[in-house]
Amino acid sequence: MRETGAPNDRPRRLLRFLLWGSALLAGLGLLGGLVAALALYRELAADLPSVEELTRYQPSLVTTVYDRHGQPLADFFVEKRFLVPLEAIPQPLRQATVAVEDSRFYTHHGIDVLGILRALWTNLRAGEVREGASTITQQLARTLFLTRERTLKRKLREVILALRIERRFSKDQILEMYLNQIFYGHNAYGVEAAAQTYFGKSVSELTLSEAALIAGLPRAPNRYSPLVNPELSRKRRDHVLRRMVEEGYITAAQAQAAQQAPLVLRPKPEPARQAPYFVEYVRQYLEEHYGATALYRGGFAVHTTLDLRLQQAAERALREGLRAIDKRRGYRGPLKRLVLTGEAAVDAARIQAVTMPDGDPTVRVGEVLPGVVLEVHPDEVVVAVKAGRGLLPAEGFAWVREANLQQDYAWRRPLRAEEIFQRGDVIAVRVLAVDPAGKAHRLFLEQEPAVEGALVAMEVGTGEVLAMVGGYDFARSQFNRAVQAQRQPGSAFKPIVYAAALEAGMTPASIVIDAPVVKPGAEPDTYWKPENYSEKFYGPTTLRTALAHSRNLVTVRVADKIGVPAVLAYARRLGITSPLAPYLSLALGASDVTLLELAAAYGVFANAGMYVPPLFITRIVDRHGKVLEEHLPQARRAMSPELAYVMTSLLQGVIEHGTGRRVRALGRPAAGKTGTTNEFRDAWFIGYTPELLAGVWVGMDDRTTLGYRETGGRVASPIWLDFMREAVKEQPITDFPAPPGVRFVRIEAQSGRLATAATQEPTLFEAFVDGTQPTPAATPPPDLRRDIHRLDREQFSAIQPRAER
Repeated sequence: MRETGAPNDRPRRLLRFLLWGSALLAGLGLLGGLVAALALYRELAADLPSVEELTRYQPSLVTTVYDRHGQPLADFFVEKRFLVPLEAIPQPLRQATVAVEDSRFYTHHGIDVLGILRALWTNLRAGEVREGASTITQQLARTLFLTRERTLKRKLREVILALRIERRFSKDQILEMYLNQIFYGHNAYGVEAAAQTYFGKSVSELTLSEAALIAGLPRAPNRYSPLVNPELSRKRRDHVLRRMVEEGYITAAQAQAAQQAPLVLRPKPEPARQAPYFVEYVRQYLEEHYGATALYRGGFAVHTTLDLRLQQAAERALREGLRAIDKRRGYRGPLKRLVLTGEAAVDAARIQAVTMPDGDPTVRVGEVLPGVVLEVHPDEVVVAVKAGRGLLPAEGFAWVREANLQQDYAWRRPLRAEEIFQRGDVIAVRVLAVDPAGKAHRLFLEQEPAVEGALVAMEVGTGEVLAMVGGYDFARSQFNRAVQAQRQPGSAFKPIVYAAALEAGMTPASIVIDAPVVKPGAEPDTYWKPENYSEKFYGPTTLRTALAHSRNLVTVRVADKIGVPAVLAYARRLGITSPLAPYLSLALGASDVTLLELAAAYGVFANAGMYVPPLFITRIVDRHGKVLEEHLPQARRAMSPELAYVMTSLLQGVIEHGTGRRVRALGRPAAGKTGTTNEFRDAWFIGYTPELLAGVWVGMDDRTTLGYRETGGRVASPIWLDFMREAVKEQPITDFPAPPGVRFVRIEAQSGRLATAATQEPTLFEAFVDGTQPTPAATPPPDLRRDIHRLDREQFSAIQPRAER
């Protein structure tokens, strides 16, 4: 018998089958999706960096070099960034950043769906991209770990990292990393660098208006830069302020006040141009000892010995001195010559392309500008300058004389205007006075010096280098002539000879015969016959007089008497490390040395006989405040305090009565020595006061002559004087202190004998190491004239023909 209702069960069974089948398929699909998602996640996350690296977060930071007073001199960086803790970042800047970049930052877990929708709506209304969909955490992940490629894969990796970062770090930690990491334009990374770049202040000093402007930059730093697009930058700032109002961070009244506040941009100037030779010397040291990566990314604070005020005085003194010296070498003619057609419009365009290449028509007193000669008259020259005209009077080019380096500058004939200038000449002129109407600026003819020089200044007692200039212009030549140039010191080496002589038992009153010296040369039948600069002989001469007047022949005799090895050894004791030729010509400065090492050697005389190596860096601190290096002066005894004082006394005589007389204008106790080499190739002056030592070298890089009679006293000492006047102007006048072991005795100035009541010749008080002073003569003085004649016969017999000997 057939069951009732059986036909109705079939549809139900079919339905159940379909339902179970669908569920199974859905389950399989879900499982497959999960497997695919897991596989995709594994693929995306396989090579992602660990967010644990952020616990050791060390972004690229700026290495800053400071002078001795904490003034920044230079920054070295790949990314200009200064780390600041979140508590040092003002609340308005944090709020502005959250409002415009990620308003739900404190509520989402790394990604913000609502934020994506809000940003889409805002951008559609504005017709431009004003807000992004990435959260602050996503932006941090992208900046630290990923590239900026626009692909779905990169976006998914960014999401994964953002979620991981959110699980590992607090919101404040994430915001702090973000505000220190993000790019704000003009090579500024992080909010501290941005505040300095745009407003010349620390981030903690920002106003609400300034904070809003900076918060609006990360979206498009170059586009919204107030230095590039001021108006667009203000609009972006106003949008940030509106968002702050919408999020409840500020009131509408506060926003309106911030919008109306003037935005005063004070970009902080880069300090890299300050003390460039000194800074480069320090940079090379850092790179050699720590490597380029640490130097440019490590965030070191490098504290140096440099005094910026003295450095600027040194740069001015050297530049002005080299300009003056170069003028005596002769005028080298125009920079170039323009062809002026006589067509006003064409000529004006050509002239302004030369005189106003930057488009700035402002003329300032003291600046050196390119000018174009328009008219030449006997008593003045009309010159186009910037958008106006200037007058170059006859006294403005009176320094131009016939070029003859074999003749003293004073003897050369001044040239007339028509011999110097032609219409169309492009010349360099210094502005002496500005005509407000722009028609008659008062000008002076200039030219960039071909002559070079260097100056180094050190603190007596510590050896700390307070100023160093290695050339006329670092942009023109990075070769540091203060430490790299090996040049003959000439007579500036003589104090080392005299110091060795004092050590050997001689005194300032010792008599040496100034008479011809003839020595066999290096080649057969050749002879070395040094001469005095005056080409005269002076007979019996005290060491004081010989050094004051830089007598070559006496110096050679002194070196011959004590021995060249003794001179060489003494130079080493005074810190000279350059190779020195072991010949008698060493006494006259024939071996090359650097300005820095010779100046440091003089420091022994100034520092009571203690040698202190030149010191440039006092402390290096890493980004965590750990002191990596700390340097204090390292002094060693090189000569006795008594001998050092006697040497200082002798070098005071150089300034009071000798080749350094120009320096007397300093108006305070000073000691020093000039130096000049053969054919006037090098000019030196190294001198010191009780507190400060400075050395100057001047010469041509190609070792050609500076010109006839361009000596150390004429060339180098005026530069030294100009620098020292500025350097010591605020210091009290002090004298060199004499140590207890020095005695002052009145002697006859010429003979060096002890003065008595019967003495008729001039006398002076001489400094002696106690026990070496002269005593009353027990026997008549020697017949010095007889000694001269004997020496003359001995020396000249050496150069007689062999057949006649």
